[in-house]
Amino acid sequence: MRTPGGEVEIDTAGKKEGRGAYLCPERACWEKALKGTQLEHTLRGGLSRESLQRLAAAGEEITKGAD
Repeated sequence: MRTPGGEVEIDTAGKKEGRGAYLCPERACWEKALKGTQLEHTLRGGLSRESLQRLAAAGEEITKGAD
């Protein structure tokens, strides 16, 4: 999700204020979202390299054992 301050965060509860995008807990969903520009479009802004790295690391943890 993108916070009102412009930061990108993971909100597993879906309760934080801001613009969000749902990603299923499967590795393929995360790979597809981080590969293209659809996530940037949904969050209405570009993603920095650091944000992409944090999201990729979070995706690894979330999808561990899901596939």
